[in-house]
Amino acid sequence: MQHKIEAAKMTVGLIIGSSVSMLSASGSAIALTEQLNAPHKFLYLNLPMWMFFSAIFALSIIGSVASLFTDIYKDNGFKTLPISHQILHFIGGFLSGIIGAFVLLPAFTQTQSPPLEIMMVTALALSSSGVVLLNNWGELKRDEKLQQSVRQLIISRITWFVDIFTNNKGGDK
Repeated sequence: MQHKIEAAKMTVGLIIGSSVSMLSASGSAIALTEQLNAPHKFLYLNLPMWMFFSAIFALSIIGSVASLFTDIYKDNGFKTLPISHQILHFIGGFLSGIIGAFVLLPAFTQTQSPPLEIMMVTALALSSSGVVLLNNWGELKRDEKLQQSVRQLIISRITWFVDIFTNNKGGDK
């Protein structure tokens, strides 16, 4: 008989706990809805915030699709990449646009919330160029000769820059 009472107490506790979690989830959903429906002025229109976030996602998709048509992804025989590589490049471009707009831009600006218009431009630019930069970075990491060349280039540019400030007039001796 005692185990039935304990089972009933545990059942009541679980029901109360689940109803409290449902109430807190609905409360946070209401708060999120209010924040996303807050108006923002753009071209003399009061548009809700969710439209801008949707535009950022759409611009990231557009930029990553545009990056698939760049010449860097063509072979010597002008063949396109396999579909698996194209999917990976599309996902990489989309993620670089989203991460650039929502993580990198606020981290590098002095305000915690940069203007939404700048976020949209950042999403488009980084999604279109992000995959190309990631591809170049991968090529650099794989090729030892290319790494040496880049190191020599960086060292020569640093010495040229230092020579300018030491009144050596750009490396003329």
